Amino acid sequence: MDSLNVKDLMYFLTILEKRSFSQAAKACGVSQPTLTLAIKRLENDFQTSLLVRDHSHQQLRPTPTGQQLALHARSILAELDLTKREIAQIERQVIRLGLPPIIGNYYFPQIFPELFKAGLTNSLETIEAGSSHLQELLESGDLEMALLGSIAPTFNNQLHVDLFAKTQFKVVVAPENPLAKQESVSFADLKKQPFITLSNVFVHEQAFKQLCKRAQVKPRIIYKANDIQILKAMVRQNLGIGFLTQTALSKADQLCTVSLTDSQQPHFYMSVAYRKTHRLTSAEQQLLTVLRQSLCS
Repeated sequence: MDSLNVKDLMYFLTILEKRSFSQAAKACGVSQPTLTLAIKRLENDFQTSLLVRDHSHQQLRPTPTGQQLALHARSILAELDLTKREIAQIERQVIRLGLPPIIGNYYFPQIFPELFKAGLTNSLETIEAGSSHLQELLESGDLEMALLGSIAPTFNNQLHVDLFAKTQFKVVVAPENPLAKQESVSFADLKKQPFITLSNVFVHEQAFKQLCKRAQVKPRIIYKANDIQILKAMVRQNLGIGFLTQTALSKADQLCTVSLTDSQQPHFYMSVAYRKTHRLTSAEQQLLTVLRQSLCS
């Protein structure tokens, strides 16, 4: 096989997407003969026919071998794009670290002194977002490392994941709320309570839905907050009760926590993650060492 032309694969996929040589040529900004030659090169390289032209129905579709090539072509182009992003990022000499709001607020002040000692603070760029979005950014090459929260241990073929903490979810109430006198409560007993919850940006919503399903209840949600501090302020005013991981709470919040008695309840898992395909630079290796020593010990 001659050396494969990456553009030929891109042209091939565009033809399949548009189902038309003329439309694909417009989309790629080239002439139709250019696309015809690209398909011929691919067919010669792989010794197969890749496309079927049904002139009676004016249709264009891939052959079985064309479908197989399309699967690999998408993977090849995605991998090349990721490689370009990673090389460009190494050239920038900046480490992008993803921080979910709760984990970042709780742990970053603890690890910052160690990052400063290691001389990493000037090259560190932190990105705050929900864990699911941060995981997507990791996989796409838009982040080098991230702290992630989840309601189960994270298993991902693309990522190295080191679990560093596991904590419980709590019911959160104002000191004057009658529930504040209780040490624990079953989730089913809260079905008539007005809840103030976090939006779907947070892992909390998944945990809350899981508890609702297991207890077979549909609690009354009076407000969904996008900000943890807003939720805490509303609960402090006794406008409703909240649902937060222990990590999100401190004495300064002046709130009371009530444990759940449910035998099967979700937990909040916290991990350090980075891509398996990414070769860590010396600075990134230093960062990983600091995170592991500070968080996983």
